[in-house]
Amino acid sequence: MKKAALVLVGTPIGNLDDISLRSIRELKNADAICCEDSRRTGKLLAHLQCSPRPPLLVVNEHSEKRRCQEIIDRIQNGERLVMVTDAGMPGIADPGEYIVKKVAESGLTVEVIPGPSAGITALIGSGLSPRRFAFEGFLPRKGASRTTRLQEISTDQRTIILFESPRRLQKTLADLLKYFGPNRGATIARELTKIYEEYHRGTLVQLLDEFSDTAPKGEIVIVIEGGEEKVQSSDDEILHALKLAVQDGLSTRDAVREVSSTLDISKRKVYDLHISTMRNELR
Repeated sequence: MKKAALVLVGTPIGNLDDISLRSIRELKNADAICCEDSRRTGKLLAHLQCSPRPPLLVVNEHSEKRRCQEIIDRIQNGERLVMVTDAGMPGIADPGEYIVKKVAESGLTVEVIPGPSAGITALIGSGLSPRRFAFEGFLPRKGASRTTRLQEISTDQRTIILFESPRRLQKTLADLLKYFGPNRGATIARELTKIYEEYHRGTLVQLLDEFSDTAPKGEIVIVIEGGEEKVQSSDDEILHALKLAVQDGLSTRDAVREVSSTLDISKRKVYDLHISTMRNELR
């Protein structure tokens, strides 16, 4: 007996043969398929020889919230709906997050059939550490939100995964170079699982130089090496730096501020160490 549910199916990110037998079975037997683009999904269903084809419901970034209640109602009435996006896993930089949340809150069944993911594919092929990583999706395009995000992830010790448009790759590489430094290792993965799949590996400065003249074609994933673990300065090192700053003519207040900034520690800690040392010298 068919179980009513929302079934999330990961679809190929390029090569249409990268789909599981379970996914094919669900697509063929669905009461309806929620898709991001009916043309893209139609092409996949034709490749899989799904005939007769289940009805397609367009659920994209513009219609996701509007169609959510319809989807919930259909599942409550006993239907088994499959949700796919143009490529990869629903909800990962694609529609799906909102509907999954609302379907789950309604007490209905949500099932996930694993499938291809551009981010994970690029990470594994990058040559960078996959042990700890953070998926950041697309960066904010401009303004303070972009600057803040770059500052936050630049010190992350985990491997960072980004999605990017080919036409914005050069700008993003320049920004990464600014905040991560020229020598941070990175990989640019292009057209994953397709005929012209490529991995470009090097430092950020090397990759910016490589792509400085022409923007590449196809979908892009950027994988960036995690930052180095910070070594905390000892109390003696802090006091020595403070002593040198004062000898250079800075006031105690300015010296504390400079040492705090240089060693990336709180001004309160520097000042407290200074006061504690002064008291010990007076005893």
